[in-house]
Amino acid sequence: MAKWWPIVERLLFFISYYLYFPSVNFVFWLYHSILTRKQCVYAPDSNSLLTVSATQASEMIRNRVIRCVDIIEAYIDRIEKVNEAINAVVVKNFEEARKQARQVDDYLDRLDKNSDEYKNLATTKPLLGVPFTLKDCIEVEGLVCTAGISCRRDVVSEKDAEVVKRVKNSGAIVLAVTNVPEVCMWWESVNSVYGRSKNPYDTRRITGGSSGGEGALLAAAGSVIGIGSDIGGSIRMPAYFNGVFGLKPTPGVVPLEGHLPEAVGYRERMLRIGPMCRYAKDLQIMLKIFAGEEAENQLQLSRPISVRNLRIFYMEGIHHFLTESLHEDCKWALKRAVQYFEKKYDLVAYRLDLPLAHNANEYFVTSMDVDGAPSFAKHLADLKGEVNCLAEIPKLVMGKSNHTLPALILGVVDQQKPFSEKKAQILRNLRDRLQRQLMELLQDDGILLFPSFPTVAPFHHQPLLTPFNFSYTALWNTLALPVVQCPMGLNDDGVPVGVQAIGSPNADRLLISVANDLEEGFGGWKPLRNPHQTANHAH
Repeated sequence: MAKWWPIVERLLFFISYYLYFPSVNFVFWLYHSILTRKQCVYAPDSNSLLTVSATQASEMIRNRVIRCVDIIEAYIDRIEKVNEAINAVVVKNFEEARKQARQVDDYLDRLDKNSDEYKNLATTKPLLGVPFTLKDCIEVEGLVCTAGISCRRDVVSEKDAEVVKRVKNSGAIVLAVTNVPEVCMWWESVNSVYGRSKNPYDTRRITGGSSGGEGALLAAAGSVIGIGSDIGGSIRMPAYFNGVFGLKPTPGVVPLEGHLPEAVGYRERMLRIGPMCRYAKDLQIMLKIFAGEEAENQLQLSRPISVRNLRIFYMEGIHHFLTESLHEDCKWALKRAVQYFEKKYDLVAYRLDLPLAHNANEYFVTSMDVDGAPSFAKHLADLKGEVNCLAEIPKLVMGKSNHTLPALILGVVDQQKPFSEKKAQILRNLRDRLQRQLMELLQDDGILLFPSFPTVAPFHHQPLLTPFNFSYTALWNTLALPVVQCPMGLNDDGVPVGVQAIGSPNADRLLISVANDLEEGFGGWKPLRNPHQTANHAH
């Protein structure tokens, strides 16, 4: 077989690039062109409290320019207006948020403005009064946490996840919990508990996963900052598809306690909890809070950095017959980012082609295959038994299953050993070699620009036919490198495009600087403006 593999591989490339993927795209485009109508969630009024960053909002609350109850009510009202269209929020914490907002206002009204306590608020409570949301797999005391698992629909968390404690201690207020796919292991956010989330730029399209509800809510201006998690692109795909910012931090700097499901073995290096937001300036303060003082010192987040002093590299995607070729809109976004830095800083960006990177799919499958980890079928039963995924598929067809098709397929596939131990070890060695290559290349002053995804946000159900497209994000989980996702505007169809920036471990501050620079150059989050009305409107 080895002798004939190059010929077979070329044939597979021809079939996938020129027949299979174009056919899938054409069928979905034709169906939606004829039988469905594009619907959007339009932006709030530009003078609204909803269009200030979390950093600005906290300053305005501290200085009594606005009251905390007003911004909380503004976001509650916005969620009530848009959620029917996008189905992003699954658990509301509105009454408790209102109560806490009143307490914040009372506290500030009583506080002596000349006291050290007041003067130090920006340091001790940097997000005082700011609402935040988070995905439905990160525990919040007193709120239901399902991770998209049907049998957890009534399970209430008894304590906060560590990262939630830290955000609460910064003064921020939990407003709502957002939708995820089943067990957070698919890149379309749909489950049998809460249903399917929809993209606010085009509700026929996916929001991504697994932080898909979070990405959609941020894009619809229903939240300003959020907590996501990422094991294969679960922060960055939703951030990309919904045109917002998302950061997968350096491994080990943000605690994972209170995240469902729990990661073990090499998966723990792959899984990261990180910030998602509409405004790049909020990434730094969020990561500081998430990481805590010790990890913040490790990352040197307060140390100034200029993109002018960085070395910029770029790569034009992954070449593999299981992964779609890079679409023109995505090439355009990457090219614009590269040219922007070259022109602004009079530098030369270096084009790379790392042959080992094209094995991203194999690296991810091998890295997720951890001895001793509970099976996916056990996770579907919340580790209380095991779901017979094969037997559930006929029940699903008859409308009698509590599970989704992607989850059942993953459950069946998970029962198979993907590679022999010899092949798996070869892949692990190649993965580790690629990681060393990149770390030696980037060092502490290099950034790699990389396409976010081979396409813009696909239509609902389309990921079932293009499952390995997620390798554009998953590659960086397997290599345990920090990555930031940056929006780069909208394409001609009004759908977001973007770019990823990758750095060496502990280079998070470089990535945040790149995100702020790209926001300055391309405008960051681009809300849809209603051409017919100026009032808030979701239809």
